[in-house]
Amino acid sequence: MKKIFAILILSFLIFTSCIKKETKESSYDKIINRDILIAGVKTDSKPFGYISNITGEPEGFDVDIAKIIAQDILGSERKIKFVSVDPNTKIEALTSGEVDIVVATMSVTPQRELFVDFSVPYYFAGQTALVPEDSSIYTFADLKDKTTIVVLGTTAEKNIRRIIPTAKIIGYQSYKEAFEAFLNGDGDAISSDNTILAGFLIDHPGYRLLKNKITKEPYAVAFAKPQFEGDDKLKNSINVVINRLHKDGTLNKLKQKWKLK
Repeated sequence: MKKIFAILILSFLIFTSCIKKETKESSYDKIINRDILIAGVKTDSKPFGYISNITGEPEGFDVDIAKIIAQDILGSERKIKFVSVDPNTKIEALTSGEVDIVVATMSVTPQRELFVDFSVPYYFAGQTALVPEDSSIYTFADLKDKTTIVVLGTTAEKNIRRIIPTAKIIGYQSYKEAFEAFLNGDGDAISSDNTILAGFLIDHPGYRLLKNKITKEPYAVAFAKPQFEGDDKLKNSINVVINRLHKDGTLNKLKQKWKLK
C-alpha cells in the first residue's frame, strides 16, 4: 500500500511539473521577456517603409509607428528589430512567429482576418493608378483594354481583376520590380494605394495619378491570432497606442513629416 501511495505521489509531482512547464506565454509577454519587438515592415514602399540611402536602415511612416509601439511597450524605440516583408510574406511572417507585428501598408480585409488579427486603423488609403503625364488614360474605365501592372497578392490586384476583368494584368512579387517594369514601359499604368504611388512620384516626375479612387482601405497593425483565451494583451496595448496617436495629433504630424494627405 505504501508503495502504491508513493507511486501516486510521484505521478502527481511529475504531472504538476509538466503543467508548470507548459504554462502558456502570451504574445505580449514574449516581447517583454525578449526585450525586443520584432516588426515586419516594407523596404520598397516610400514613404511608408524603405531603406535610407544615408543610414542604410528602414525609415518611413510605418517604421515610425513601429518605433512608437516599441517605445510604449519596452520603453525605448531602439528596442526593435526590423524584418523586411512583402505582400506575399506578411501573413506567413506572423503565423510562423518570425515577427511579432506587421506595420506595412496592410489593408484590413475579411480574407486576411481569417488568418491574422488587426489593430484599429491608423491610416486610410484609396486605390488609384499612375500613368505617364501624356497618357490618354484618365479613369479606370480607360484601362479596360490596357496593360496594368500590379504587385501580386495585394488588394490592388484583386480589385483590378474584379472591376476591370478585360484589363491585361502583369504582376510582380515586389513594388521595386513593379515600378522598374513601369519605368521601362512594360505597362500603360500601375495600380496600387494612392499613398504608395505618391511615394513613387516624389522621386519620379513626369507621371500623374488618376483623380478617382476605387476603394477606401484602412491600414492597421497586424499580429498573429491569439493562441489561447486571454492572449489579447498585445492587441489591446497597440490599440491604446494608436488611439492615443489619433487623439494627441501625432499621426497628423507624421503625415506632414512624410508628406501624406
